[in-house]
Amino acid sequence: MKLRNSSLNERILEAKEIVRVLLDERRYLRRKNLKDMLSAGTTGTLIVLGKKVVRELDRNSSQAVILQYKLLSDLMKENQDTEYGRKYGFRDIRTLEDYRKKVPFTTYDDYEPYIERMMKGEQNLLSAQAPVHFALTSGSIGVPKYIPSSENELKKSVKYSVVMAFGVANEYYMNTTGRGLPTGQGLNAIELKVVKTESGVDKGNLSSSLLKSMKDFIPYLLISPWEVICPEEEMDLRYLKARLALGHRDMVFMDSVFMTGLVDIMDYIRENYEMLCRDIYHGRISKKVKVPDHVRTALAKQLTPDPDRAKELLREFREGFDTPIIPRIWPRMSWIGGIGTGGFFPYAKRMRKYSGKSIPFNNLCYAASESLIAAARHMGDESYVLIPDGGFYEFIPVGSTDDHTLTIEELEVGEDYEIIVTNLSGFYRYRLQDVVRVTGYYNETPMIRFVYRKDQLLSIAGEKTNEESVRWAVDAFSRAVSLNVNDYSVFADTSTSPGHYIVLIEPDHVVPKEMIPHCRDVLEAKLMQANPIYGECVHNGTLAPMELVFLQQQTYQLYRDVMIMKGASANQLKPVRVIDTPVKEKFFFAMREPYED
Repeated sequence: MKLRNSSLNERILEAKEIVRVLLDERRYLRRKNLKDMLSAGTTGTLIVLGKKVVRELDRNSSQAVILQYKLLSDLMKENQDTEYGRKYGFRDIRTLEDYRKKVPFTTYDDYEPYIERMMKGEQNLLSAQAPVHFALTSGSIGVPKYIPSSENELKKSVKYSVVMAFGVANEYYMNTTGRGLPTGQGLNAIELKVVKTESGVDKGNLSSSLLKSMKDFIPYLLISPWEVICPEEEMDLRYLKARLALGHRDMVFMDSVFMTGLVDIMDYIRENYEMLCRDIYHGRISKKVKVPDHVRTALAKQLTPDPDRAKELLREFREGFDTPIIPRIWPRMSWIGGIGTGGFFPYAKRMRKYSGKSIPFNNLCYAASESLIAAARHMGDESYVLIPDGGFYEFIPVGSTDDHTLTIEELEVGEDYEIIVTNLSGFYRYRLQDVVRVTGYYNETPMIRFVYRKDQLLSIAGEKTNEESVRWAVDAFSRAVSLNVNDYSVFADTSTSPGHYIVLIEPDHVVPKEMIPHCRDVLEAKLMQANPIYGECVHNGTLAPMELVFLQQQTYQLYRDVMIMKGASANQLKPVRVIDTPVKEKFFFAMREPYED
């Protein structure tokens, strides 16, 4: 089935939209220089393209079932002569039942030998499309994995993780204010690291290829120059991003892959604002921070002393952070993007304290290195619309006694499923280990929300406590005892008999030692409420009572810094919800709050 091209009316509407965006900004542009005009034009173009992507998703979601089966058929035909396709008889696959019978479920281990050969330059192994990038993912146990990405996969990721965000934000502003999204530059907290394979293909975090594909537009879209966005040497990127952002009063958006990146920058500003204001006053890069000489020299040419801006910032910072600081220092800030759902929810809450409620959040997308699976259709959505032509998806109901899969039209709202992905780059019936919940349907397309990873399940005595249960319990505990939780982890201690959970929490201030027993009791009660089977295990003695450990401030930020120093990508670092390796155990327990006896 071939999708129709944009009609003449659609093209006319797009042209009118470009004119409208520019007219909406005419007063702003009259006061600005050429670079600011180009910036407004770049954002305006992304808004127009974003509107097209939104319309495309709306259209595709109305014929999602047909598109899913067509995509599977196309992938079988396209890849039938690959080594993998010949092995599993893609040429003879005519139906979904054929696919289920002939092609097995897979994990990364099934593809690793192929990927090693692909990284050396061999082609036509998994996909007829040559990889244009190998996405680095640390995996759940810290073992690096390289996921091949085709040109089609990369284009899909750009479309739904970058371009669509501007269309969604613009729609929000049209619906709430009658005017389009304000245009201008923004802050991106992504840190890019790219190296080459033996065959000359980029490898590193996928975000790097996404931004590299937009490199020509970057100077007009983001306030950070390319040397800061994609550093070739180690430098203090948190300082540089904060310094450049604070110097730009008219910044209109902030985004990152995960909300952690933005919270880290805002925390850095709160802790170092006096140094940052001095540097803005004098138009310099601090000598106290690590920046290569050539980068320092290049940035110095772009900076000029700005005493007025420095005084304005210092005045606002000294008034404190109890009221949202972002709208006070960036009055044109229009939207904030970053995944703040699931395990990132505590960071979304912390970001809200900086932003206030007036600035809308965009949770962007639900994605893995293997595939971008679903996108947020509206600002603030915590459920994502599955992308019908972005991959073929199968689902196994949680608790099912067999591995029979369901397709998108067979799912039930409110039920949880393990998601199985066939992507555009040569992964077939791939078990992500993610469990999602169907929260509704958008036309024919399921809306899904990440619930937990199967390999992050806690079950010392068969109680099966998942990430969602712990998240709910910690949030309920936080409200019950009026304590802000920066982050948290759980350790299953089986060194005792019976075993027990140890919950480690980083609060936003030191909790008095005498409060720990009460806090422990409240948290245990909430965890029993979230998972009644856990409560039964504690009451009948098959589990010992939970232990609560408070960590020092900035523990989780320090952990991320250490992992980055060891070569991990900041864009791949997810919250440590389960302490499941000796390295994590040693680090986090060493960060206990040192209460005096």
